[in-house]
Amino acid sequence: MKSILFISHDASRTGAPIIFLNFLKWFKANSDIPFQILLKNGGELESEFAKIAPVSIFNQVYIKQNIIIRILNRLGLNVARKNHLKNLTKKLKQANVGLIYSNTVTNGETIDFLSMLECPVISHVHELEWIIRYYAGLDNFAKVKNHTQQYITVSEIVKNNLIQNHDVLEEKIHTIYGFIPQKSHKDSTYLQTRESICQELDIPENAKIICASGTTGWRKGTDLFIQLADAVSQKYSDYPVYFLWIGGENKGGSFGEFWHDVENLNLEKQVKFLGIKSNPLDYFHACDVFAMPSREDPFPLVCLEAASMGKPIVCFDKAGGIKEFVEDDCGFVVPYLDIDEMASKIVRLLQSPELCQSLGQHAQQKVKDRHDIEATAPKILQVIENSLLS
Repeated sequence: MKSILFISHDASRTGAPIIFLNFLKWFKANSDIPFQILLKNGGELESEFAKIAPVSIFNQVYIKQNIIIRILNRLGLNVARKNHLKNLTKKLKQANVGLIYSNTVTNGETIDFLSMLECPVISHVHELEWIIRYYAGLDNFAKVKNHTQQYITVSEIVKNNLIQNHDVLEEKIHTIYGFIPQKSHKDSTYLQTRESICQELDIPENAKIICASGTTGWRKGTDLFIQLADAVSQKYSDYPVYFLWIGGENKGGSFGEFWHDVENLNLEKQVKFLGIKSNPLDYFHACDVFAMPSREDPFPLVCLEAASMGKPIVCFDKAGGIKEFVEDDCGFVVPYLDIDEMASKIVRLLQSPELCQSLGQHAQQKVKDRHDIEATAPKILQVIENSLLS
C-alpha cells in the first residue's frame, strides 16, 4: 500500500500545527493508510507528533560535529546538511510514498526537494495574502504552486485569494473550515471557572471581561486591542471592565512598545497580557465577550474555542475568514479597523446579557454542528483518498 508523507512547517504551539496535530490523531484512529511526518523545523509539539508516527526534520539542527566536518562547513561545503538530505532521501524513497500532504504554504523549498518522490501534492492553505507575500515569500509560493495538484483552504476568503491573486483554478480548491477536537468542550460551570480566574487575576466579581488571544504583533492587532480597551472604557461605566490577552509575549523589547500605549492610556490595571497559558479555555469560559482585532487571520481557531465556551465574537470585516463563522447570529462583524464601532458593539453586548447569551449559545451550537473534528476531518480524508486513487 502507498503511504502518505505529511509535512508541517514546524511544531510550534500555534494555529496551523495544532489543527494539523489534531487531524493526524484523528487520521490515525480512522484510517489504515500508513504515513509518516516531516517537520520543516522542530518545536515544542515535536514529541506530540512523534507519538503519532515516525518524524523526520527537514532543517535538522546539527549539534555534535567532528572538527573535520566543522572545517568543511566553514568552507561552504555544508557536509552535515548534504549527508542529512542524502539519508532523508533514502529513507523516504524506501517508504513507498504515494502522496504528499503539505500543511501551510511556507513549505515550498521542502516540496521542491521532495519532487524526487514523483507523487501528487495536496497543500492545505491556512494563509492570506500578507503571509504569502511577506512571510512565506512569493518565490516560495511559486514552488508550492508548481508542485501542488489539490488545495484545501480553511475559509472562502482564503480560496478567493488563491483564485484572484495567484491564478489557482477553482476546481483545484476544496474549502474545508477549521475545526477543534471534542475535548475542547469544557464541562465545568461558568461560575466555578470565573471565580477561579477572577481570584487569580485580582478582578472584582462584578466585573465584565473581554478576551482576545494570539501572538502579539501587528497582524493580530495587539495595538488595536489596546485602543479597543480605551474606547470601551470610555463608553461603558456600569461595571468595572477588564481586557485579557492570552498568548504571545508579555515582556521584552517588542512587547514594551504595546505596554507604552497601555501606560499612556492609564489602562495598566484593566489590560492584562497573560502570555502563553496551558489552560486558555478557562479564560475564554470566564469572559463575557471575545474580541478579534486581527488585521489578517484566515480562520482563527481561538474564535472556535471561545465560541465552544458559549461566547459571542466581535471581529472586523475584510480581516479574514471568521466573519464566515460569525455571520449574523454569533456576534457582530464591524467595518475594517473601526475601533469605535467594535467598542459600541461590545458595550451593547455588555448592557444586554440576554443578547450576549443568545449569540453565545448560537456560536456554541454552530461549533458543534459545523466545526467539530468529527464533522470536518472526514472531508479531508475524502480528498486524500481521492488523490491516492487518481
